[in-house]
Formats: sequence, structure tokens, C-alpha cells
Amino acid sequence: MLPPSAKRRGARALALLPLLAACGGGLESEPTAAPETGTRQSPVILGANRYGVVTGGIYNAGPQPLSDAASRAKFFCEMKQLNAKWLRIEAAWPNVSTTTYQQLVADAHANGLKVIVLYTHPQFCGDPNSGASRDAYINDYLTHKVSGWTFNVFNTTVNGWSTKADAIEVMNEPNIAEPCPDGRTPFRVEPNTFAWTVRRVKEWKQANGRSELIISGGILNTYTTESFWTGLFSSGALTAYKGNPPWDSFGIHPYNPYSYDWNCLNNGGGSACFGTSTSGYKYTLRTGLQTVQSKLNSATGVTNTRLFVTEFGFQERGSVTGPDNAVRTEAEVAEAMRISAEAFGDSGVVDSALWYAYRNHSDGSGDFGLRNDWNGSTHYPSKWEPWHEFQKLSKGLTTRTGDSPDACWL
Repeated sequence: MLPPSAKRRGARALALLPLLAACGGGLESEPTAAPETGTRQSPVILGANRYGVVTGGIYNAGPQPLSDAASRAKFFCEMKQLNAKWLRIEAAWPNVSTTTYQQLVADAHANGLKVIVLYTHPQFCGDPNSGASRDAYINDYLTHKVSGWTFNVFNTTVNGWSTKADAIEVMNEPNIAEPCPDGRTPFRVEPNTFAWTVRRVKEWKQANGRSELIISGGILNTYTTESFWTGLFSSGALTAYKGNPPWDSFGIHPYNPYSYDWNCLNNGGGSACFGTSTSGYKYTLRTGLQTVQSKLNSATGVTNTRLFVTEFGFQERGSVTGPDNAVRTEAEVAEAMRISAEAFGDSGVVDSALWYAYRNHSDGSGDFGLRNDWNGSTHYPSKWEPWHEFQKLSKGLTTRTGDSPDACWL
């Protein structure tokens, strides 16, 4: 998984680089203004019961791991308190046992949450122009990750509850550049190989009579002029199968960090700093999501591609130094969370959204969590503002509650 500090890179950082049918029905209402105007009568916030949390690899290391039954029970108590509906876990996390994964999914189902299992894979360093090289990579992924893990781990029951995943996410942020042993720095998975991988997973699902939703691995940001997107839109895995896209839902990580007013935040501007002007975060995010859907519709020949936001978030200042990479306070994190929910709802193309992540990362790489780092003795302190904003949005409330974020941990 990409360190959170890297997630905030936007168009400037990536400029050099060459998601689930509607969950529980459509949006309550459609956008009330044309995308090009940036004006609105009132926001359409992504409604209740559409939010989830990314676990962030807290399975068996550090205090209160999810491998511990008592900690797991308290964690799911908190997820119910937050009204989270989705949980994303990552398969093949180092040193995590099969039993822990099975107990985690079973407990999620027992508490009314659906589970996305993310299957990552080593970077594709083969020849992108070689069908044999591409097929070998895809077959290895299908055999050792999707098929192997699905049938051997996520395919039983624990205490009467199914350990079967509700969705499979294919890869994670393939449009990030990483070095290969031969000195090249290509994408994690070049776009044509990525598109064919997702299609082969969907074909595997159909051939094996599986019901898991297939979510394409979340693409980082919505800057569709970048070369990864161009390669994706032109892949035969999309264009040769008109009306039959390779995914059930298209995964997206819309961090888009460069479109809010940092000076405004420094001067206490609040919501206006994320405003609806054509240079504002909310406008950029909304229109970016709409553009992604439109171009995917054209490439696949469908009329209403649905997007699943498998990660979104705003990190706080701390491990980062540049003002474009973070907000300053927990209150600003909460404000950005709400504005994101408005952009998702206004776009009319997003079904569900998962906050990244449940806890800060102890390595200091980013402060996205609803909870801070371990306090050294007793607990992970909650972030009152973001925690309550998430609860408000997920429950469809108009104001935040006075609930204690530590009630389940006492």
C-alpha cells in the first residue's frame, strides 16, 4: 500500500508519468447545477449508509491488533457506532494468519459490515508489448492471489458467519511509478496489462460462479489527461467488449490535493478554502469524477459507469513539510471530509466511499487516521472532529453527536 504521504501527489507530481453496481440504489437526487458553472442551490451530500473504513494493516502488529479477539470486538463495536458499512482489508499482509483473516471477515459480517479484500501483486516489470509477458503476469496473479486466496481463505464459515468477501479489489493504485530491477521506472502495472488483469478476474468470477463484486484497483486521482488514463481508455480490454466492462464498479482514490486555498486555511477561511469556484477543491473533485465516468462510458459502451471510492482522505501536517500536501488541524480534516462528501454527492457518479484510514500510520508517513498514533500506554487517541464528522455523514445526521469515540474501548 502506498504510504499516505505519497497519496497526496497530484497533477504536478504525476505529470511526467507516460468500482460495484449501485449499492443500495441510486443517489437521493441528481446534481442541481451544470458542472461547468460551479454554482449550486444546495449541496447533495453522499447519503447515509454509504461509508466505510480502510483498516491500514493493523492486523497483528502493535497494540490492539485485529488478531486479538478482545480488540477485534471493540473495533467492531466502534464501527457500528460510526455506522460504517464497508471495511477494506489487504490480503497477504506480512505474517497475518489465515485464521485472523477469517475471523475478521466473519466478525465484520456479524456486525453488519461488508468486506472488500484488496489483492495486491508485485510490480509488472515485463515487456508491455509482449502478450506472453502480460499473460504470465496475469496468470500468476489469478493463481496465487485471487483464486488461491479466495478458495483457501475467504471461502468458509466461522461461528456461523461467512468469511467470503463481498468484493474483490484488483490491485492498488497501478498508476504510481516505481523502479524495476532493470533500472526502468514504469507504472506499477502499465494500463493495458492492468485492464486485462481486471477483465480476467471478472471472467474468473463468472467461470467459477462467484458473487463477489469486482472493483478495479483504485486509480490515484482523477487527472484523466495523464498518460495512464490514455492507455486505459484505449485498452482492448475495454474497447473490444462494448457494453461489458471488465469491472462491476470502477475504483478511484480522488485525493486531488492541489485545488484548495492554502493561504485561505492559514487565515481561518474554513469552508470557503475548499469552495465551489472553478479553481476550488470541491469543483475540481466533482468535475474530475464526472469526467472519469464520461470517458469510461465512452470506452466501454455503457451509459452509467459507477465509481467506488475505495480511498479518500486529507492528512494533517506533521510528517510532511509542503503546504500543498496537508491541512493544519483536525477541524480542517473534518471540513475537507464534509466537502468531499458534497463533491461525491454532487457528482452523481459515486456509490460509496471509504475513509483512509482508521488509524494514523505509526511510521509517521501520514496522518489520515480517525485515530492518532498509540499514546504509549493505553489507547489510540481519537480525533474528535474527523471522527464525529464521519459518524454524522454515515448516519445521515445534520449535526454532530456528543458520542464518546472511546465508549467501545472503556
